Amino acid sequence: MKNYLLTVMFLALSLTIYSQTLEETTNWIEENATAPNSMFTNTIFYDIQSHKLLLCKNYAAPFKFRKITEIDPAQVSSISLDENSKNSGLRSIVLNLKDGASNTRTYLANYNSTVSKSNKIEEKQMASIPILAEGNLDHAKKIKLAYINLFQQLGINVKDGDTF
Repeated sequence: MKNYLLTVMFLALSLTIYSQTLEETTNWIEENATAPNSMFTNTIFYDIQSHKLLLCKNYAAPFKFRKITEIDPAQVSSISLDENSKNSGLRSIVLNLKDGASNTRTYLANYNSTVSKSNKIEEKQMASIPILAEGNLDHAKKIKLAYINLFQQLGINVKDGDTF
């Protein structure tokens, strides 16, 4: 029993020491999930007050702006690779939402400013949210796992949608 308690305490301590923070995870995603030629980058914000996750696609050319999709992260049930993109160069990760659809907000903001809802807000029911993930299939899988880790750090148990 004593060895069991020591093993459990050691595992808990090692997981605490070696786990990424939320900021490290979002930074990794932002650095590794960009388009070729820097046509766009992804940025992720978590609003602690509203408990909303803001998924930003930052377009560089010809106009600098952000397309922001605001979601309730608790509505995400699983994360998977888009079946159609597994065999192509342009890959997509899909955030699958609970109950087949969830209310999301989409709006535009200035690229260099803080996120603002001053532009037209479009609210709609979505069953899933695609996120582009450039690179080979192995790289897209790493990005998918980073998103799963992100949600787990927010206290949300999401499943790997490619395993069931």
